[in-house]
Order: sequence, then C-alpha cells, then structure tokens
Amino acid sequence: MPCPDLGALRASLDDAPGTPAPPHDHVPGCASCADTLAELQRNAELAAPAIALTAPADPPSPAAVTDALTRFEQRRARLAAAATATAPALADVPAPIPLPGRGPVARLGARARGVAAGLVAALVLTGLLVTPGGRAAAAGFLAQFRSQRFEVVSLDPGQSSQVADVVGGLVQTGVFTGDARQLSGLGEPEVVAGLDEAARVAGFAVSAVDPAALPAGVERTPQRVLVTRAREARLTFDRDRALAYLRGHGRPDARLPERYDGTQLVVQVPAAVVQQFAGRDGVPALLVGKAGTVGLTTEGGASLEELREVVLGLPGLPAETVAQLRAIGDWRTTLPLPVPSDQVRSRPATVDGAEAVSFADQSGRLNALLWQRGGHIWGVAGVIDSDEALDVADSLG
Repeated sequence: MPCPDLGALRASLDDAPGTPAPPHDHVPGCASCADTLAELQRNAELAAPAIALTAPADPPSPAAVTDALTRFEQRRARLAAAATATAPALADVPAPIPLPGRGPVARLGARARGVAAGLVAALVLTGLLVTPGGRAAAAGFLAQFRSQRFEVVSLDPGQSSQVADVVGGLVQTGVFTGDARQLSGLGEPEVVAGLDEAARVAGFAVSAVDPAALPAGVERTPQRVLVTRAREARLTFDRDRALAYLRGHGRPDARLPERYDGTQLVVQVPAAVVQQFAGRDGVPALLVGKAGTVGLTTEGGASLEELREVVLGLPGLPAETVAQLRAIGDWRTTLPLPVPSDQVRSRPATVDGAEAVSFADQSGRLNALLWQRGGHIWGVAGVIDSDEALDVADSLG
C-alpha cells in the first residue's frame, strides 16, 4: 500500500470532513509515515499557543471594526485624490513585480500552523520586541549606547498599554518627529539566493549552520535566506511641544533649556540575516539570525543623557518600568529588551561562554536564545525545545 500524502496525514489529525484518514494498518508499520505524523501532531499542538502570542489581548468590538474600516476608506480616498492631483502619470506605471517569498507565502502568520511561532521568533532574533507596545517602548527609552549586552525589562499588560499610550502621545503631539517606523519590526526583508549574497548585502560574513546541530524534524538546508539592510533613523525633538505635553499632563512647572530644541536622535539600525529552516510539513520550524549591533547618538543641543532624563521623567510611564531602566548599570552599552510577562518567559543563559537571554512562550514549545558576541547580535528561535536551541546556538562558533 502506498504511503498517504501529507494532506491525508494532516486530515487524520484535523478530522477534515470528507477526507478519509490514513489506513490504520499502514501508518504504525511505516517508519516514515509515523515520523511525519508525529511531526504534524507536534505542529498541531503548537497552533493554539503560537497564534495566541500574536492575538490582541482585547479584541475590538464589531462596531469598533466598522468604524476603523470607515476611517481607513476615507483616508485612502483622500490619499488617492491627492496622488491623482499631483502625479497623474503614476496611473501608467506598471505594478511592481513580486519578489520570491512575498505575497501569500510571506504572510504566513494568518494562514498556517507554526508561522505565528516564526513571527515571534523573528522579532526576538533582531533584538527588537515581541509586541507593538514593546516596540513603542524601544522607541521611547532611547539612551546612548553601542549595544554590547541585553537587559530584560518585564512589562505586564497594563504597563505595556501605559508605555504605548505615552509614546503614542509623543508622536501624535509632535514631540518627536521623523522616522519612528524605521525603529520597529523587521522592516522589509529581501529574499536572497544564498549566504554569499546575504553577506554581501549585510556587510558581514554569514556561516552555514552545521547540519549535525539541527534538531530532528528540521530540514538540513535553509528553506530561504532573508536579509534586512542597515538603515539610519532620525527623530527630531521639539522643545515647545514637549513643554506643552508635560504641562498638559500634570507637570505645570516643567522647564527645558532652549538648546534642546531641534536635537536629533540618530539611531543606527543594523543589517540582519536570517536563515529559515522548514519542518517536515514545510512551515518554518527554526530561524537562525545574525545582525550588527544597535547604536545611538544625538546631533544638536541636548546630550543623550539629558534627553534620556526627559524621556524617563515623562508622566504616565509605569514607575516599575522606569525603575528597571534606571537600575541598568551601564546604560551606554546595554540594550533594554521589554518583554510581555504574560506571554513570554525569559531567563539568563550562556552560549559558548557569552551572556545570553533565553525566551519561551508559556507552553514552553516555542524557544529562543539571544546573545551578543564579536560585535554582532545572534539569535536562534523556533518550534524546538530549549536544549535544541542551545545546541544550535553553541554550534555557531
């Protein structure tokens, strides 16, 4: 009897209507089918916790969704009208050719098991954050450093919301203006042909992962290699708007030197390379990443330390979060990692003698390691256990 295909094996787990389950007298006696079915079962068990990590804590009501869609359509109509008035020739420009890996395959987070795990892992790999609130915190807690180590800043849901509200207020009122979007997420990764091209684009060497260190059930070669280019983000500080914000939020006696006005925060966002490995059913199971380090400086009248004090003194920031940040010994070389405590567990670890941070979701099935060594940020993450993540990390040299 021939082996059932992946669809039939998956249907036996999903109880898909109208699709027969694989014959019971075949699978137990076939080592290949038994291994594949076990891998599919593992992925099925991961679906709920992985997707839960990316779901909002408080889903919007149907009325709120309708209102949001209405505002979106109105804004899109205004933008379309403006584009037509200022650049009618754009209508004749052909649509861009989609890059390999874009489109439905690249947007796997809403469509397949295991992809939510990949999304969470990818965010951890870059040294950025795992929630929108956390990314906003990174944009707000700016301090002078060339990152050399990490420090976890634990945020409960209420604290994440407070931080997001404060940072959103700063942007909306124009206290900080500029390229704030460049500071969040992975940007737009490019799919490249291989590690040699990745190294050329990123500007640093990228080594292949030792196949012997890869966990069982993970393909021996990368499914694809993704690169995000290094970029610079500039945020400009407006003193008058900052004073108005402070005085409007319970600080009527706030004072800021005039020389602060127009100071620019210049953030060096590093290039990153991620090798994506698939499991037996083709969905992302493991990500191995390498990036440059994060840097920050100022141009203008306020020093980084002075501007840091302004930010940490903003009304509305959780006192516990500010205390954690102030407790960081050498803030000029330490990158804070805000972590949502209700979704992710973290603990100190060691990778080949280097200090690291180990992350896991609440089920313990999604694991990641993040560390810095040799002027680079390194990361391993995926649908693997913590020991497997450490084995891969130790093999990277």
